[in-house]
Amino acid sequence: MKALRLLLLLPIAAALCGGAKKPQLAVHFHVEAIGNAGGSFTMPVKFANPPRDGFVETIAFASDKNITAIFPVRNADSTLGCAFQLDQSGRFALESVSKDRRGASIVVTMRTKTGSHQVIDMIIDKPILDGIIYIPKGLSPGEVQMLEQNFQIMGQPVDKKKKRR
Repeated sequence: MKALRLLLLLPIAAALCGGAKKPQLAVHFHVEAIGNAGGSFTMPVKFANPPRDGFVETIAFASDKNITAIFPVRNADSTLGCAFQLDQSGRFALESVSKDRRGASIVVTMRTKTGSHQVIDMIIDKPILDGIIYIPKGLSPGEVQMLEQNFQIMGQPVDKKKKRR
């Protein structure tokens, strides 16, 4: 009888101890920090636009949890980009960041099973009110494929299976 109880508790313990499936894809949107004023709340980064060293806030203002739909783009030079439509919370955060930090950069990072990389950094030149972040380039074909598998495509009928969270 004790062995039976132990066998029944094993799956429950596994679920509570991290047996949950981890997402295969993570997208984070960080904003440039002012100097290193945040200390442990900032992390160093190399900006490409314009080239310089700087810091971004460790905590992303939006992430893949805020993405409601995507629109992948193949450019004429074969580079891949994507537009990300954010939910209400992400839209509000993007609007606040774009109004308060004009002239700073937004850094987009992507993490998959194979690794993590900085996709692009873009200077905020105007307030973004529509909740859409457009990344013109920097994505790999595999990343775009994973995005298409996990999120709705803008303008297509809703597929409830694609909503990860």
